[in-house]
Amino acid sequence: MSRCRIIILGSSSGMPSPTRFCSSFFFQTERLNFLIDCGEGVSFSLLRNKIDPELIDSIFITHSHTDHLGGLFLLVQMMHLLQRRPPLSVYLPEEAISGVKNFLQTCYLFPGKITPKLTLHPMTSNFKFQDEEIGIKAYPNRHLLGNQGVIDELKFPHKMQSFCFLLNISNKKIVYSGDIESSSDLTDIIQDADLLITECFHPRLEKLIPLMVEKRVKSAIFTHIPPVLEGKEKEVLEKAQKLGFEKLIMAYDGLVIDI
Repeated sequence: MSRCRIIILGSSSGMPSPTRFCSSFFFQTERLNFLIDCGEGVSFSLLRNKIDPELIDSIFITHSHTDHLGGLFLLVQMMHLLQRRPPLSVYLPEEAISGVKNFLQTCYLFPGKITPKLTLHPMTSNFKFQDEEIGIKAYPNRHLLGNQGVIDELKFPHKMQSFCFLLNISNKKIVYSGDIESSSDLTDIIQDADLLITECFHPRLEKLIPLMVEKRVKSAIFTHIPPVLEGKEKEVLEKAQKLGFEKLIMAYDGLVIDI
């Protein structure tokens, strides 16, 4: 196995798709296995890709939209039914902690009753994860800021926390965009990236692709595929080539990338 293997478990946008599950990526390194995002369908996709749920050490959630978080609860239930023993750490936006705890309780997935032991870790704008092999740093983005009006009007407690992740794995720079407001959310973090995994639903491709060229991104994967782009993957690849970017892959569920 290479130093890092990435398996796409879900590549759809927020609109359900008959051929794609919602956002989730499995990262496998020599010492650590983790998920980034945990959208609906992640449990089925793990089984389809013959990935043992007991291998997952940690889960990192970019934001609390259901297509990035909604699969967590069935995944925890599946781990419990499989009598998984290793503890599980879930890192997610601080604002989501209480709601996730409450929903787990609503689903009768009570602390102390279920296995594995589940620990929820709050992420804020200065979040960093580091072990001997990998580093992960969170960068806030503007994906949720359009909710400010209704939050102010109804006095909701939401902080609109949404993150991109910068990963350093085996001296490789990998950027995972999560969902973003526009390509400008990536400007400060993708310089010389070995791999950019970016959603292609919200940003305009006419601005995103030239930014990738300007920042000397070595390779990229477009994910979060909206229905309007289904079946048009060739057109997107041709557009990228015309704009000067050659090493682009359109994501699909089950795609394996070795870094």
